[in-house]
Amino acid sequence: MSRTDKLARSYNPPVGLLIITTCAALCGCIPALYIMYRGLSAIGNTYAPNLTLLMTLVMNTLSFGVLAALIAGILGTLHAIIIERTDIIFPNIWRFLVCTPFVIPPYVSALCLLALLRPHGLFEKWLVAQGLSSYGALPFDAIFGVTGSSIVIGICLSPYVFFPVSAALRQGSGHFMEMAKQNGVPFWRRQLHITLPHLAPAIGGGMLLVLLYALADFGVPALLRLPTFSTTIYSRFAGDVDRGGAALLSLPLMAITVILLLVQDKLFGHGVIQSARAWAPQRLVRLERFATSTYLILGMTILLSVGTPLSMLLYWLVSPVSPAEQASFVPYGQLLFIMVQTVAYAILNASIIVIVAFVCARTLRRAGTLGYILSRTAQIGYALPGIVVALSVVLVSTRLLPVAVIGVVPLGIALFIRFVPQAIQGIDVALMQIAPTLEDAGRSMGQNVYQVLRRVIVPLSSPGIQTTWALVFLGIIKELPATLILRPAGFDTLAVRIWMPTSDGFTAAAALPALLLVLCAVIPFSLIFRTQSNVAETVKQPM
Repeated sequence: MSRTDKLARSYNPPVGLLIITTCAALCGCIPALYIMYRGLSAIGNTYAPNLTLLMTLVMNTLSFGVLAALIAGILGTLHAIIIERTDIIFPNIWRFLVCTPFVIPPYVSALCLLALLRPHGLFEKWLVAQGLSSYGALPFDAIFGVTGSSIVIGICLSPYVFFPVSAALRQGSGHFMEMAKQNGVPFWRRQLHITLPHLAPAIGGGMLLVLLYALADFGVPALLRLPTFSTTIYSRFAGDVDRGGAALLSLPLMAITVILLLVQDKLFGHGVIQSARAWAPQRLVRLERFATSTYLILGMTILLSVGTPLSMLLYWLVSPVSPAEQASFVPYGQLLFIMVQTVAYAILNASIIVIVAFVCARTLRRAGTLGYILSRTAQIGYALPGIVVALSVVLVSTRLLPVAVIGVVPLGIALFIRFVPQAIQGIDVALMQIAPTLEDAGRSMGQNVYQVLRRVIVPLSSPGIQTTWALVFLGIIKELPATLILRPAGFDTLAVRIWMPTSDGFTAAAALPALLLVLCAVIPFSLIFRTQSNVAETVKQPM
């Protein structure tokens, strides 16, 4: 632990902060413990998966997650280096474009690519109509399984890697590169031994987020026919109504995720050392003969991640549909009400989550060992993917707290458990950038704890708080499995209205809800992008 961390943990927070953090820890801990109890007690009383099925699920889930993280890591890092370290024209526009996959839910992208690239899909039909191919001549079935699912998740979530890597590149000093260049070190060796080690924490942290998302994802593997723990748990819960079997299957997924979280805390939980004493501006690399290939790489990834889904949604919106599919369309007035309902519910939950997360992050930094334990316990929800969170809330509320099974309360609890860990991590990073001496100065001037929070801590950490709120809002409006299971009768969200006709094979009926969901995501995405763009720009000089 660094000296700064020790100083930050040397003060005791008010009792109120500890109480709120304790309640958040209980919300994250009790469902996890109960689902472990329910799963273990189901052994011998329910159909247990055989070893072959269990190994298949483990291999599929891990292969899917690791490959998706690698794709996102390569794309996000490549985009960041191109935009931040080369003389590419209009860097702000390219920076905006490579981040836009954030506004499209991965299951929407999977749906669009499935309609376009599946066997007998739109692209194969066009090739056959033009006489360029015949049915079955090309391997369009490769879109199913691990390969297609990993590509969709990796491309859609590459901004998870781009954001931290781009910030590290903009804030990093160029004096090491200058020294190496003056000593005759070749360009590629400079990148390998200086740039990549500096970016490793940012790359690793972003890839780990993608891996955790992939392990928990339900929509993409369900659409692309990849049996994973999430899809199998959902089929056990919703199809066979086997809650004990679903809880039993949740245990390996929880164990895998906990191991990954421990790795994350070990490798990336203590911040990054900054070398500001000899800071020097970065110099741009001239693209020259590589300009065409560079623009082609950026253009192709943006076309695949953003252009293709939006084009498919617009195509479905204007295409004629059969009477059977027309019956699955939601009236415009009702769809508008669902959009307002989705946004309002997401705003309410995101605000509550960020407020509690701020308290937990402050406790993590200020309450010593007790605060560390409580705040990390509150983050156990990271080990509970959406489908498992929904299952745990159902089991706990029906057995231990039936009064909580009222309206949207179970869904709100599930969203809290699911997203408060992400919010704690985001705000904790923002608080780490504030020197403890600033708070000491405020206290020495006679300000109490709450005055220091209002006048010093909150203003200085507001960019990180805003970004965290926007990320939580985006996660809530795109959340699918927990909403499918826990929503009360008559409560629909845009994500549900996308999934319901899609599961029945009526893709055109999902087009307008998907476009409205993208529209709802634009404003928080703009907030994230604006905050990221306001990070101090490194002075760039051409080589």
